[in-house]
Amino acid sequence: MNLTHTLRARFAAAALTSLMASGCCSTNDCCTTSECNNCSDQCGSSCDNSGCSGSWCSKCFPCCGKSYPRGRYAIPDVIPLGAVNRAHWHMMETNGEAADFVIYRNEFVDNSSELTPYGRDHIMEIAARMPSAPFPVLVQRSLNNADPELDHIRRDIVVRVLTDLGNQDADQRTVVSQPYSNGINSMEGEQDYGQFRQIRGRNNLGGGGGGGG
Repeated sequence: MNLTHTLRARFAAAALTSLMASGCCSTNDCCTTSECNNCSDQCGSSCDNSGCSGSWCSKCFPCCGKSYPRGRYAIPDVIPLGAVNRAHWHMMETNGEAADFVIYRNEFVDNSSELTPYGRDHIMEIAARMPSAPFPVLVQRSLNNADPELDHIRRDIVVRVLTDLGNQDADQRTVVSQPYSNGINSMEGEQDYGQFRQIRGRNNLGGGGGGGG
Protein backbone atom coordinates (compact mmCIF):
# COMPACT_ATOMS: atom_id res chain seq x y z
CA MET A 1 0.00 0.00 0.00
CA ASN A 2 2.85 2.36 0.88
CA LEU A 3 4.57 1.54 -2.44
CA THR A 4 1.43 2.49 -4.36
CA HIS A 5 1.20 5.79 -2.55
CA THR A 6 4.88 6.45 -3.23
CA LEU A 7 4.48 5.79 -6.96
CA ARG A 8 1.45 8.06 -7.12
CA ALA A 9 3.31 10.84 -5.34
CA ARG A 10 6.28 10.52 -7.72
CA PHE A 11 4.00 10.57 -10.76
CA ALA A 12 2.24 13.70 -9.47
CA ALA A 13 5.59 15.38 -8.82
CA ALA A 14 6.78 14.51 -12.32
CA ALA A 15 3.61 15.91 -13.85
CA LEU A 16 3.99 19.14 -11.91
CA THR A 17 7.65 19.44 -12.92
CA SER A 18 6.74 18.98 -16.58
CA LEU A 19 4.05 21.63 -16.33
CA MET A 20 6.44 24.14 -14.84
CA ALA A 21 9.05 23.33 -17.48
CA SER A 22 6.54 23.96 -20.24
CA GLY A 23 5.58 27.36 -18.88
CA CYS A 24 2.30 26.20 -17.35
CA CYS A 25 1.62 27.41 -13.85
CA SER A 26 -1.05 24.74 -13.24
CA THR A 27 -3.41 22.43 -15.10
CA ASN A 28 -5.64 25.47 -15.54
CA ASP A 29 -3.09 26.73 -18.08
CA CYS A 30 -2.96 23.62 -20.31
CA CYS A 31 -5.26 21.48 -22.42
CA THR A 32 -5.32 17.71 -22.06
CA THR A 33 -5.05 15.32 -24.98
CA SER A 34 -8.78 14.54 -25.02
CA GLU A 35 -9.63 18.25 -25.08
CA CYS A 36 -7.17 19.33 -27.75
CA ASN A 37 -7.73 16.94 -30.62
CA ASN A 38 -8.18 20.03 -32.71
CA CYS A 39 -6.06 22.77 -31.19
CA SER A 40 -6.83 25.37 -33.80
CA ASP A 41 -10.56 25.12 -33.11
CA GLN A 42 -10.52 24.83 -29.33
CA CYS A 43 -7.44 26.73 -28.30
CA GLY A 44 -6.76 29.13 -31.12
CA SER A 45 -3.87 29.44 -33.50
CA SER A 46 -1.48 30.34 -30.66
CA CYS A 47 -1.85 26.92 -29.09
CA ASP A 48 0.83 24.48 -30.21
CA ASN A 49 3.52 22.24 -28.81
CA SER A 50 6.23 24.87 -28.91
CA GLY A 51 6.03 25.46 -25.18
CA CYS A 52 6.27 21.79 -24.26
CA SER A 53 9.54 20.01 -23.75
CA GLY A 54 10.03 16.28 -23.63
CA SER A 55 8.02 13.45 -25.13
CA TRP A 56 5.96 12.84 -21.99
CA CYS A 57 4.71 16.42 -21.81
CA SER A 58 3.99 16.50 -25.53
CA LYS A 59 1.80 13.42 -25.21
CA CYS A 60 -0.06 14.52 -22.10
CA PHE A 61 -0.21 18.29 -22.73
CA PRO A 62 0.04 18.90 -26.49
CA CYS A 63 -1.55 22.33 -26.24
CA CYS A 64 0.25 24.65 -23.86
CA GLY A 65 -0.60 28.25 -23.19
CA LYS A 66 -3.62 29.96 -21.65
CA SER A 67 -6.04 27.49 -23.18
CA TYR A 68 -7.18 25.12 -20.44
CA PRO A 69 -10.96 25.33 -19.91
CA ARG A 70 -11.37 27.18 -16.63
CA GLY A 71 -14.61 25.47 -15.67
CA ARG A 72 -13.28 21.90 -15.86
CA TYR A 73 -11.85 21.86 -12.35
CA ALA A 74 -13.85 24.54 -10.56
CA ILE A 75 -12.10 26.03 -7.56
CA PRO A 76 -14.39 25.70 -4.52
CA ASP A 77 -15.57 28.90 -2.91
CA VAL A 78 -13.38 29.99 -0.05
CA ILE A 79 -15.24 30.71 3.18
CA PRO A 80 -14.71 34.37 4.09
CA LEU A 81 -12.44 35.06 7.00
CA GLY A 82 -14.35 34.81 10.27
CA ALA A 83 -17.53 33.33 8.74
CA VAL A 84 -17.43 30.14 10.81
CA ASN A 85 -16.75 31.96 14.08
CA ARG A 86 -19.33 34.61 13.24
CA ALA A 87 -22.11 31.99 13.11
CA HIS A 88 -21.09 30.81 16.58
CA TRP A 89 -21.13 34.32 18.01
CA HIS A 90 -24.49 35.05 16.39
CA MET A 91 -25.95 31.96 18.03
CA MET A 92 -24.61 33.05 21.41
CA GLU A 93 -26.07 36.51 20.89
CA THR A 94 -29.46 35.04 19.94
CA ASN A 95 -29.48 32.86 23.07
CA GLY A 96 -28.62 35.91 25.15
CA GLU A 97 -31.48 37.91 23.65
CA ALA A 98 -33.89 35.04 24.36
CA ALA A 99 -32.77 35.13 28.00
CA ASP A 100 -33.82 38.79 28.14
CA PHE A 101 -37.43 37.59 27.96
CA VAL A 102 -37.21 35.59 31.20
CA ILE A 103 -38.91 37.08 34.28
CA TYR A 104 -37.21 35.61 37.34
CA ARG A 105 -38.58 34.94 40.80
CA ASN A 106 -36.60 37.80 42.34
CA GLU A 107 -38.55 40.23 40.13
CA PHE A 108 -41.60 39.59 42.32
CA VAL A 109 -41.97 40.85 45.88
CA ASP A 110 -41.31 37.94 48.24
CA ASN A 111 -43.89 35.18 47.70
CA SER A 112 -46.43 37.37 45.96
CA SER A 113 -47.47 38.28 42.44
CA GLU A 114 -46.47 41.94 42.85
CA LEU A 115 -43.64 43.03 40.59
CA THR A 116 -40.63 44.77 42.09
CA PRO A 117 -39.48 48.12 40.62
CA TYR A 118 -36.89 46.24 38.58
CA GLY A 119 -39.55 43.75 37.49
CA ARG A 120 -41.80 46.56 36.28
CA ASP A 121 -38.98 48.11 34.28
CA HIS A 122 -38.10 44.72 32.86
CA ILE A 123 -41.61 43.88 31.76
CA MET A 124 -41.90 47.25 30.02
CA GLU A 125 -38.70 46.50 28.12
CA ILE A 126 -40.05 43.08 27.14
CA ALA A 127 -43.31 44.64 25.94
CA ALA A 128 -41.40 47.08 23.73
CA ARG A 129 -39.31 44.32 22.13
CA MET A 130 -41.98 41.65 21.68
CA PRO A 131 -43.32 42.90 18.30
CA SER A 132 -39.87 42.58 16.71
CA ALA A 133 -38.62 39.45 18.50
CA PRO A 134 -39.82 35.82 18.20
CA PHE A 135 -38.89 34.68 21.72
CA PRO A 136 -41.43 33.42 24.26
CA VAL A 137 -41.84 35.13 27.61
CA LEU A 138 -40.82 32.83 30.45
CA VAL A 139 -42.05 33.29 34.02
CA GLN A 140 -39.70 31.36 36.28
CA ARG A 141 -41.63 28.84 38.30
CA SER A 142 -41.40 28.59 42.08
CA LEU A 143 -38.50 26.72 43.63
CA ASN A 144 -38.92 22.98 43.03
CA ASN A 145 -42.37 23.80 41.62
CA ALA A 146 -43.57 24.21 45.20
CA ASP A 147 -46.41 26.66 44.45
CA PRO A 148 -47.99 26.12 41.01
CA GLU A 149 -50.97 28.28 41.92
CA LEU A 150 -48.72 31.29 42.62
CA ASP A 151 -46.88 30.63 39.37
CA HIS A 152 -50.16 30.70 37.46
CA ILE A 153 -51.19 33.98 39.12
CA ARG A 154 -47.83 35.55 38.25
CA ARG A 155 -48.20 34.44 34.65
CA ASP A 156 -51.67 36.00 34.45
CA ILE A 157 -50.31 39.28 35.82
CA VAL A 158 -47.51 39.28 33.24
CA VAL A 159 -49.96 38.50 30.41
CA ARG A 160 -52.28 41.29 31.50
CA VAL A 161 -49.50 43.87 31.64
CA LEU A 162 -48.03 42.84 28.29
CA THR A 163 -51.48 42.92 26.67
CA ASP A 164 -52.22 46.36 28.10
CA LEU A 165 -48.91 47.53 26.61
CA GLY A 166 -50.01 46.53 23.11
CA ASN A 167 -49.04 42.86 22.70
CA GLN A 168 -52.21 40.99 21.80
CA ASP A 169 -50.36 37.68 21.50
CA ALA A 170 -49.02 37.80 25.06
CA ASP A 171 -51.28 34.98 26.26
CA GLN A 172 -49.94 32.60 23.59
CA ARG A 173 -46.31 33.57 24.15
CA THR A 174 -46.12 33.58 27.97
CA VAL A 175 -45.38 30.34 29.81
CA VAL A 176 -44.30 29.21 33.27
CA SER A 177 -40.99 27.44 32.96
CA GLN A 178 -37.46 27.10 34.16
CA PRO A 179 -34.98 29.63 32.70
CA TYR A 180 -32.65 28.59 29.90
CA SER A 181 -29.74 28.38 32.34
CA ASN A 182 -29.46 27.72 36.02
CA GLY A 183 -28.68 30.61 38.30
CA ILE A 184 -25.72 30.74 40.66
CA ASN A 185 -25.83 30.36 44.42
CA SER A 186 -24.55 32.89 46.96
CA MET A 187 -21.06 31.35 47.19
CA GLU A 188 -20.64 31.35 43.41
CA GLY A 189 -21.92 34.92 43.25
CA GLU A 190 -19.41 36.01 45.89
CA GLN A 191 -16.54 34.42 43.94
CA ASP A 192 -17.65 36.05 40.68
CA TYR A 193 -17.94 39.42 42.36
CA GLY A 194 -14.45 39.07 43.84
CA GLN A 195 -12.99 38.23 40.42
CA PHE A 196 -14.82 41.21 38.92
CA ARG A 197 -13.31 43.58 41.49
CA GLN A 198 -9.83 42.19 40.84
CA ILE A 199 -10.20 42.73 37.10
CA ARG A 200 -11.44 46.28 37.63
CA GLY A 201 -8.53 46.91 39.98
CA ARG A 202 -5.97 45.72 37.46
CA ASN A 203 -7.52 47.85 34.73
CA ASN A 204 -7.45 50.94 36.92
CA LEU A 205 -3.78 50.31 37.68
CA GLY A 206 -2.87 50.00 34.02
CA GLY A 207 -2.54 46.23 34.09
CA GLY A 208 -0.15 46.07 37.00
CA GLY A 209 -0.88 44.56 40.41
CA GLY A 210 -4.30 43.51 41.64
CA GLY A 211 -6.69 45.84 43.36
CA GLY A 212 -7.18 45.70 47.07
CA GLY A 213 -9.83 43.49 48.62
